[in-house]
Amino acid sequence: MGIGRLYTYTSLPNVTHSGAVEQSTAPQQEWQRYLDARQKVDDELAQLAKMDNPALADIFRVHQEILHDRLLTEGIRAAIDRGTSAATATQQITSELVQLFQNLSDDYFASRSVDIRDVGQRLLAHLSGVSLARQLTALPPNTILLAEDLTPFDATHLSPERVTGIALAASTPTAHTAILARSLGIPLICGVGSAILRLPSGLLAVVDGLHGRLLVEPDAELLTRYEQTGQRLLALRINAEAHSHTAALTRDGRLVLVHANVNSQEDMLQVANSGADGIGLLRTEYLFQERTTPPTVTEQIAAYRLISRQMAGEILTVRLLDIGGDKPVRYLPQISESNPFLGVRGIRLLLQHPELLRDQLQALVSLAVKSSFSGLVRILVPMVSKVAEVHRVLDVLDGIPGYREGHRPGGRLQLGVMIEVPAAALLADRLAPLVDFFSIGSNDLAQYTLAADRVNSAVASLASPLDPSVLRLIAMTCQAGQMAEIPVSICGEMAGDPSIFPLLFGLGVTEVSVVAPAVALVKEAVRQTDGDAARRLAERALQANSAQEVHRLLHPEG
Repeated sequence: MGIGRLYTYTSLPNVTHSGAVEQSTAPQQEWQRYLDARQKVDDELAQLAKMDNPALADIFRVHQEILHDRLLTEGIRAAIDRGTSAATATQQITSELVQLFQNLSDDYFASRSVDIRDVGQRLLAHLSGVSLARQLTALPPNTILLAEDLTPFDATHLSPERVTGIALAASTPTAHTAILARSLGIPLICGVGSAILRLPSGLLAVVDGLHGRLLVEPDAELLTRYEQTGQRLLALRINAEAHSHTAALTRDGRLVLVHANVNSQEDMLQVANSGADGIGLLRTEYLFQERTTPPTVTEQIAAYRLISRQMAGEILTVRLLDIGGDKPVRYLPQISESNPFLGVRGIRLLLQHPELLRDQLQALVSLAVKSSFSGLVRILVPMVSKVAEVHRVLDVLDGIPGYREGHRPGGRLQLGVMIEVPAAALLADRLAPLVDFFSIGSNDLAQYTLAADRVNSAVASLASPLDPSVLRLIAMTCQAGQMAEIPVSICGEMAGDPSIFPLLFGLGVTEVSVVAPAVALVKEAVRQTDGDAARRLAERALQANSAQEVHRLLHPEG
């Protein structure tokens, strides 16, 4: 939660009234001004595409593609040739494209309007002299930021030293801006409604992220209660961090492993100090992107060894390459897909490029059986929707020297599948005998189950992982895991929310994998959980009719 004074922020204002955008030079000079601005934006986006958070890094790679898109470039050039200044042309063409994409009947393309707006915002900042970033970086301390929505451009200029809370009229908890705000430690609520944008700046307010509320001008008693709650939460965090390196046991003595998610080698310093029991999800996309050729087996082994030498704990879970139409690489021929989230990605793509699959599997087998790493190497297969896909992976593994040695009982190599597609959850009882563990990706499972793109603000509020339909699929997966006596982990955003852990444990989740800053608090949540009470909570949640009902079960005082 955050306490502060309201400030209303508007992205991409109409800057064409500024004298800086009036035509004062020849079209060729204006075009050169545009090219200079585009180069600066390209450099900015290239730097942002190196961010540790893969979801956000991917967004900025997409923005680079939009920046150089022919439709945008030719539209701006034509407007400049008609005698318009570079800034005015950018404002005009960007606005037209945003409107065009918003009007498309396809939700996926409609949601891309936010990306176009973001690119236009960056170009205008360089062309017009109106720096939106300065509005955000110059905010006074203890600001509660109000906005319709925030673009990734906005989010990268937020400072937790100045912004103590964010309330958005639109957006969703699983949008990239919300994920970035959480990584900064800024409380955020969204989908509050446009009425908040009419609130005058300067009013005292509280952002209550726990219950999704914005309280304006709270009375002295309520404000004191929130201040005390904030102090209590801070004390809880300090205590949790003091015990982060000790094992997490429930009140009835059940050990729960709390792993960390890792996006790149640079994450390891933070993970090593977090108290994590191991790595529950190493995303390997960073090894394959920003290259003209795929990494060799030797290069991959070296990268995994470097991670293993720096990690705490004895478990390293490596997700196989998960790229697709929404995350292209230069050296693979990939067709343009109208909805890449439902296209050729994850294991589907790897099976179409068996040399990529075999090389990565060979590197991981070598790490487990030929390197000095003494821990357990767990291979995680993404985007599984059919039993046959697992059989095909097993066929490849059987042909790799050392696999059978490493995978025998007591060996240091295991195979698991991501449960992120409803089909995988429904087939969990068929998949479980083939693998050694399950890992539930709750973000994707929610959006695929509820047919709601979590980055499309028009529908993303539907994609709550607390929806009873999603919880039933999680329970089904856990039941299959229990029958096969294999662990079931969860690695989506909900795993990092300490208040949700009792529900997950009651459903049958035995491990969690979270961002490094959440490890200590989640371990503390484990210690406060009683197994019988957690199972009763899960039974009630499975009988609920909505995510809102489940939320009230978790937070009855709200």
